[in-house]
Amino acid sequence: MPKIVDHDARRMAITRAVARLIERDGIHTVSVRTVAVEAGVQPSTLRHYFPSSDQMLAATIQMVRDDQAERLAALAPAGTPHDDIRQAWLQALPLDAARRTEAHVWLAVTATALDTELRAILRGIEDGLQHLCRVTAQTFAPRADVAREATLLRAFTDGLTLNAIADPESFTPEHITVVLDTYLARLAA
Repeated sequence: MPKIVDHDARRMAITRAVARLIERDGIHTVSVRTVAVEAGVQPSTLRHYFPSSDQMLAATIQMVRDDQAERLAALAPAGTPHDDIRQAWLQALPLDAARRTEAHVWLAVTATALDTELRAILRGIEDGLQHLCRVTAQTFAPRADVAREATLLRAFTDGLTLNAIADPESFTPEHITVVLDTYLARLAA
C-alpha cells in the first residue's frame, strides 16, 4: 500500500526547521543539507517541496507572517482602543519562544533578502507594521504629527526587537512590556 503523505504538514515541518536553524545557527547556515537534516527528510524530498533556497526562505517568512496574523485574529477585544493596540504590539514583539523565533527570522531575512518573492512578502509585513504604527499614533496621540510619531514608534519597536534578540538577558519579556507601556504612556501624554 502506498504511503500517504500530508504535503502541507511536510512543507510546514520544513519551514519550521528553517526557522529553528536561523534562530540557532544563523541564516548563513541554511542550505539543502542542513535543512534536510534539521527537518529529518532526504535532500531530494526537500528539493521536491522547495527547489531553491529562496523558496524555502519565502515559505518560512510567510509562515511567520501567517502565525502572527493568526494570533492577532484570535485576540478578543481588550476593552478600549488603547488596550487593543497594546495587545497587538504584545503579539508583534518577541515575548516568548515562538515570537523570538519569528523575530530572528524576520531580522535575518530582512537583512539578506534579494529575491523578488522574499521582498514582496517582507513588504507585506512592513505594510502591516506601518499600519499598526499609524493606528497607534492616531489613537494615542491624535493631536500630534501622526506620520512623525508613527516613524518614531517604528524605530522604537524595531530597536526593541533587535535588542531583545541581541541581549535577551537584559531585554526580558517583562522588561520589554514595561518599556512598551512606558512608551505608549508617553505617547498618550
